[in-house]
Amino acid sequence: MKTYRKTAVVVGILFIIGTVSGILSGVVLAPIMAGSTYPLNIAASETQWIMGTLLILLMGFPLAMIPVFLYPIFKKHNEVLALGSIVFRGVLEAVCYMGMVISNFLLLSLSQVYGKTTVSEISIQTLGSSLNSAGIWTSLLLGLVFSIGGMMIYILFFQTRLVPRWLSGWGFIGAILYFIAHIDGIFGSQQLPSFESGLGFLMIPLALQEMVFAIWMIVKGFNPKAIANLYEKDGEG
Repeated sequence: MKTYRKTAVVVGILFIIGTVSGILSGVVLAPIMAGSTYPLNIAASETQWIMGTLLILLMGFPLAMIPVFLYPIFKKHNEVLALGSIVFRGVLEAVCYMGMVISNFLLLSLSQVYGKTTVSEISIQTLGSSLNSAGIWTSLLLGLVFSIGGMMIYILFFQTRLVPRWLSGWGFIGAILYFIAHIDGIFGSQQLPSFESGLGFLMIPLALQEMVFAIWMIVKGFNPKAIANLYEKDGEG
């Protein structure tokens, strides 16, 4: 039981690290991205841009590790779904985060070249817009991967009763709404959903749930009776 208690605490801490890093990344990068000459202005704030980009990694890797820590528990109930959560919420999510980071660093390199080459500003701006679009599309795909993996995780939590069903059900519904917001971004605006525009408000339930979930993991942990039932089902009584 002590092992499972530690796992719950680690999972909660990973959720918090990932979420806080994501928020900080947005705060650090937003002023640069709002510049009238973006992305040509990135080099002027090089350190700030690098810090914001590295915060994306600090967000992505902890979140991608969550299904890995949960796998030994979930596989006792449904190994296929447990593996699926690792593929979507682990591997594919990490790949998407890496794609976003690479896109940001390429934008920095492009901005550094600006003014040091005979290539016209229009050509560099066009290339910058293309790289920026690549980052947006990667982020939209990340939203789909993230929400599909989230659905798998919360189905497992709901079925195993490791946490209260109101909490796992909230997460599952939130993941569906998160998925819809990004589907709308892909087929509608072709821009990232935000809390201020479009269907971005659909991301709010999951954002709130994951913070409540993280605190629950740290304070309460897994339901001991549910853990015992998994042991019994797995024949490890």
